[in-house]
Amino acid sequence: MKQFVAAALLVSASSAMAASGQFASLVSYEYVFSKPSTATGTTSGVLNTSIEYTFPRSLSLYGGATFILRDSYESSLNFGARLYTSTPLFHWGQNKPIWSYVGVGTYLVDNLAYFPEAGLRIATSDNTRMDVFFKVYNSSDTAYDRLATLGVGLTF
Repeated sequence: MKQFVAAALLVSASSAMAASGQFASLVSYEYVFSKPSTATGTTSGVLNTSIEYTFPRSLSLYGGATFILRDSYESSLNFGARLYTSTPLFHWGQNKPIWSYVGVGTYLVDNLAYFPEAGLRIATSDNTRMDVFFKVYNSSDTAYDRLATLGVGLTF
């Protein structure tokens, strides 16, 4: 319950800063494609719902709720930051720019899990972006340590 209250406070406090940047909803799913042989449990995927604030200078911060699909479901809060290329790497089709990004983030589970990430952001329309990304988790908890995920996200 505390996690949902914190997410609600994040959303309401963010409206005061919206003048200089842009807020967007971010929903993503990550598929666990590689885990070490020492992993405990069977983590199969991660579902994230977040609010992202993008600064005018290619930096974004995000935070929200996470649902980890394991032997049993686990919920958490997620926080992170991404640094985008200032101009698109290339354009797909006539006017679909594609940016690359690198970032770091964390999940507030029993034993903190943090990750570096790398990905591409594709502008599918004027108000919608699609992310394709890769993450590798680090944690003192063997359920999350050295998990590698491929993910897809939608920002609107």
